[in-house]
Amino acid sequence: MTAFGYSYVSGKAFVAFSHDLQEGAWKSISIAKLDTPYQVLSPAALDAPLPVLWKLRIAWVLATLRQALGSANIDDLDQAWDSVQRKAHYRLAEHAESTDIEIKKAAERLRSQMLLGGGTGQTVLEYDQEVDFGRQQIELAKEPQAAADIKKLKLGDLMAEIAATTESLAAGTGRKAGTTRAGAPSAQQRDALTACSAAFNGVHDDIAWFVEHTEAGPERDRFIALQAPFEALLARNPARVAVAKAAPAEATPTVIPPQ
Repeated sequence: MTAFGYSYVSGKAFVAFSHDLQEGAWKSISIAKLDTPYQVLSPAALDAPLPVLWKLRIAWVLATLRQALGSANIDDLDQAWDSVQRKAHYRLAEHAESTDIEIKKAAERLRSQMLLGGGTGQTVLEYDQEVDFGRQQIELAKEPQAAADIKKLKLGDLMAEIAATTESLAAGTGRKAGTTRAGAPSAQQRDALTACSAAFNGVHDDIAWFVEHTEAGPERDRFIALQAPFEALLARNPARVAVAKAAPAEATPTVIPPQ
């Protein structure tokens, strides 16, 4: 079996793949007749088309991963956090175009302080990093200049939303009040990630086999379309190559000529 590199995909990236199962070529594939809360296959699975079983396998490992991460709706909590961060970016961008020089400067100061890269870079962080980032935003907002800028731009409601979505995400990821970092991943989380890597690799390998051995035409095009989201997931999460340090050069011995 081909190893595609799913061990480099993060938990957040796996969870986000749930949306790919509801779009494109995967959207029309229904697993309703086989999907059960306890993830036990019925005899009907023996007669199910392969794409249905592929989708079911991925859906089940993703459900297990969401539970292991601390909340079945972790993706919803993350989407809410991301949405507020995008809102912050849009509102500050609008103020930055103001003809009022003071409003413009206030917006520019907040953008450089509060947003990663002055935009929405923070929305691609891992869940735990997003919690840290949101809490940092709240702390920065308490500084005199930032507080004055927020008041001038009437962004108090926005900061309240950032605080609320950040703490909801913290709770969803198992962060305890007063802590600055979540504990090490539990054995359950590690097992769920390993299961995701194995399931994604297995399904991808199956689809790739059909792509390779199906004649050009509508059926092959369908397999290629089913494979596309898996390829895109890997492209977004490339393997990290460790760069080995160069060994220090050996000292050249000094040769003393005979006298």
